[in-house]
Amino acid sequence: MQSLLLFFFFIPISYCLICPKEYILVNDQKCLKISWAAATHWEAETNCTAASGTLVNIKNAIDNRAVVNFASNAGLKTIWLGLSCFGNTTSSCFWDDASGNPIYENFNSYSPPGYYGSCASMFISSDYGTSQGKWSSTGCNNVDSMMSAKQPYICETPPTIETTFMSPCPFNYNGYCYVKSQDIYMSSFPSANGTQASAYCSRPQFSNLASVHSKMELDFIRNIYKGTNTTAIYIGAQAAATDEFNWLDGSKWDFDYMDPLNFNKGKCLVMDVQGDGLWSQVDCTQKMEYLCKQKLVAPVTPAPTKSSLEKKNPENLLDASNCNSTLFLAPGEISSFGYPDYSSPPTYCTWRLVTLGPYRLGIFFDFWATYGALNIYDEFGANIGQFLSPYSRKPFVRYTPYNIATVTFEPKSGGAGSEVDEGFHATVLPVS
Repeated sequence: MQSLLLFFFFIPISYCLICPKEYILVNDQKCLKISWAAATHWEAETNCTAASGTLVNIKNAIDNRAVVNFASNAGLKTIWLGLSCFGNTTSSCFWDDASGNPIYENFNSYSPPGYYGSCASMFISSDYGTSQGKWSSTGCNNVDSMMSAKQPYICETPPTIETTFMSPCPFNYNGYCYVKSQDIYMSSFPSANGTQASAYCSRPQFSNLASVHSKMELDFIRNIYKGTNTTAIYIGAQAAATDEFNWLDGSKWDFDYMDPLNFNKGKCLVMDVQGDGLWSQVDCTQKMEYLCKQKLVAPVTPAPTKSSLEKKNPENLLDASNCNSTLFLAPGEISSFGYPDYSSPPTYCTWRLVTLGPYRLGIFFDFWATYGALNIYDEFGANIGQFLSPYSRKPFVRYTPYNIATVTFEPKSGGAGSEVDEGFHATVLPVS
């Protein structure tokens, strides 16, 4: 197989859409897989993510009918949908594939968004009469929660392009082919510095070091290295004179997963493939493994556009601190009011933090110099983190058990020392 990898990037003259193993192509655009084992929404999403997918997403009436027929033929009565609603309107709902708010929705009038919980399910069986194909709000995450439920589910992952024996692809995802450096040129160059890695991936039969454009793609790359001894790889971004990185393949920088607590400087980026998948700057002279990526044809599923990402936090917020956000969708940043201008008057702040799918919230505190009291509560009001002292802390991170949390910060007028209260700053990311 390795000798054939010299040819794997030759694009076939004709192509057809295919699905990963165990998935079935539906409507010539959706790869679906049924799980009959009942699970909570959180458990279902976690299982779907392990296969680099999400719970099924529905974007129009045709998809809705196709999913009903697919699930009904399998004998299912209800299923989970990959939709999370953090309020009582569809504008508070978000699809788990990061495509934004629903343009099409089919909620029952007696079970609107957020009424019974922040997750959505669908009635499948004809036993439900006129409710067949309708959506219902349901409790999500905690098995012990009274409003939580267990039911079967359908995972969805993007279709990709079929390749041939003369153009083999070891890791095929969403219209792109990925090849580990160990599999290139009979493994003669399994490790390289940043410049060499970019050059090896840029040869005519290849394309470039891998760019990453979504959490789903990032999870797919992590799965490539699952069970291996590889801990970090070069990915396809380099910085110019400043710290501003750009993808070497010319694609848009529409997804950022920088490690907020790594303060090293360098012109190249590496990805931690055994941990959360965070990216760190390194000196390009370091030798390590790398990942090449090649477009087979036009992408099957487009990455979220800038406009859809801008819809995440639509409120009129006070300032860059995002103080008093009632819905703050990660990724993003929070801080004490006015930070870094610590001359601003002390202000009580609260944030309702959420993320999509099966992800937890990682709150990465990269600056702390305050006498204030910060508390982190899970979605059921249990305190999962309290920080009162000391005045100064080294960078630290706190993870939430599920995908919803509330953070409160109460400033103090002073403390035992003479230090000036400068506040805090944190980056909030979705983490597995």
